[in-house]
Amino acid sequence: MRDNTLYFVDIDTGGTMTDTLVSGAGRPLLIKVESTPHDITLSFRQSLEAAAAQSGFESLQEFLNQVRHIRWSSTLTSNVLAERKGPKLGLVVSEGHEKDLYASDPADTEKVIPSLVQAENIIGLPENAGQADIMAILKYLMDKGIRRVNICLRDAFPDGRREQEVLTVIDQQFPDHFLGSVPALAGSEMLMRPDNMSRTFAALINAYVHNALANTLFKAEDELKLEYNWKGDLLVGHLNGGVGRIGKTKAVDTIESGPLFGAYASAHVAREQQLKKVVAIDIGGTTGKCSAVSHGSVEKLPEGHLFGIPVRMPMPALRSSALGGGSVAGVVDGVVKLGPESMGAAPGPACYDLGGSKATLTDALVILGAILPDKFLNGTRRLNIEAAHRAIEKNLAGAMGASVVAAAQKVFECAVGKMAELIRATLAEVDWDNNDDTVLFAFGGNGPMFATFIADSLDIREVRVFALGNIFSAYGSAIADVLHVYERALVDGSKSLGASGHQLYQQARRDLRGEGFNPDQARYTWQIDTANGAGGSAEGDVDTMLGALGRREDAQLLRLEARFALPRIKITDMEKTGTPEHVEKRASVLGTDGEITVFLHDELYGHQVQGPCIVDGGSFTWLIGNGWQLDVDLRGDGIAKRSN
Repeated sequence: MRDNTLYFVDIDTGGTMTDTLVSGAGRPLLIKVESTPHDITLSFRQSLEAAAAQSGFESLQEFLNQVRHIRWSSTLTSNVLAERKGPKLGLVVSEGHEKDLYASDPADTEKVIPSLVQAENIIGLPENAGQADIMAILKYLMDKGIRRVNICLRDAFPDGRREQEVLTVIDQQFPDHFLGSVPALAGSEMLMRPDNMSRTFAALINAYVHNALANTLFKAEDELKLEYNWKGDLLVGHLNGGVGRIGKTKAVDTIESGPLFGAYASAHVAREQQLKKVVAIDIGGTTGKCSAVSHGSVEKLPEGHLFGIPVRMPMPALRSSALGGGSVAGVVDGVVKLGPESMGAAPGPACYDLGGSKATLTDALVILGAILPDKFLNGTRRLNIEAAHRAIEKNLAGAMGASVVAAAQKVFECAVGKMAELIRATLAEVDWDNNDDTVLFAFGGNGPMFATFIADSLDIREVRVFALGNIFSAYGSAIADVLHVYERALVDGSKSLGASGHQLYQQARRDLRGEGFNPDQARYTWQIDTANGAGGSAEGDVDTMLGALGRREDAQLLRLEARFALPRIKITDMEKTGTPEHVEKRASVLGTDGEITVFLHDELYGHQVQGPCIVDGGSFTWLIGNGWQLDVDLRGDGIAKRSN
């Protein structure tokens, strides 16, 4: 008979692996299964089944009976946007803006035409258009095969009545209960800012990724609710670092949420450790990410972009590179290149022995002795070093006129160079002019393999790696609360502050109540942006906000964060282990004298070891370069510093 412990499950579905963190009973449980890109609900379910089995339950049903909530983030919407595999959209704009979409720079318009919407499916609406004109536009779009329409009219903020009139006509003629109903979205409902271009682009992005996300999320939730009668909450990761119920989540809110949870986890650790400047890298199986944390907060840029599409609103500084363990290596003009092609989870690198024959970064790491072939993923998969050797020889060594080991070394150096360049670009964006007091955080399945080598190239003297680093985004999810962020531009300064505040406050409370959370137990934080950049903040209800911020005549933007606290994962210290003994010495060109020392992570709590060495954590590997010393604290996290 099991106890009545409540469990909390956090799942992060990446392009190659799906990471799961189970907390609530003793030491956190770390689980990795291969992603199923054709239908990510399969790896979602496999993760839950593995969680049930490894938690000691006889069935998934018994496990779910004691799971309070599941927080889930994925790269699904990011992939749809990056690969431009969304549906055919129709767009109605104010007449005269069919070609520019309110953008002053034609290069901005080219980012969405024709990748998100075809030029022939953009229709201009005259100011005096009546119901018949609107119906004619809709008939034209439907005849073109359009089944989702965006209405984005000029100057529809703050007065969106004209857009709502168009939506009313659509709803009257094509109500939901008819098979021919037409989902339509007003730009003024997406972004409460006066920037016509950003409102239009945000609406297009949301419509483009909506179907893929909604179909997947509801399929997963329906399976849990109907098949297992699960009573808990399925919460979706948002790019603001919080989570929300499916019914209160916009598709655009979820883009890059998985990688960003790693950034928010980095910010959490930086606050705990009082670190001023942190640059965080996340290298998985398909992509490498870089973010920056200053004084415990994720750095944001005043204007950002979503996969190249500009949106004039604050966005986390997150840069990406097509670099991961599955990245294909080739030779161009005698120089090794990595990516953007990736072998993903299937067939995967050649060393997986699942039919892949192209050389990848993982194959190079196996050749160099950085990955232990018999210890991969807790020993659940034995890597074929001979297959890796053949792939490197066929695709690289021959073309380079080099040995297999030398070719693999060039692949490793190429990966280090690409990530170092990504870091330089990120730090330039956030205007960090030196690395004197910068700490490098490295996580993801492959981040800790390159961290000290990247730090060497950037003259960074401290690197941190984590016991939960191979599922660090899931850890970021496990410390996330329900969080909704509302913004409204103030077109007449503080005169509209009261009305805007009441509207946002009531919407926040309504959304929380609709999700089943008590709005009286939520925390409401207000921020105002002013023309001179002074701003201000307050916490509490509307009256408290008005009392603190209501006299700012140059007020430009009001922001409300509504946060409902969820139970968080608790990491406890372990006892210091006995004197660590190395497990073995392996052949590796990354070591000294052609050998590298291997330690078991579980034997290093409270101890220091010298690089070069490999730390085997079962489901993760740390590679510490020559000239570095590694201290492992009682949480199992590592702090590496240059020893010379």
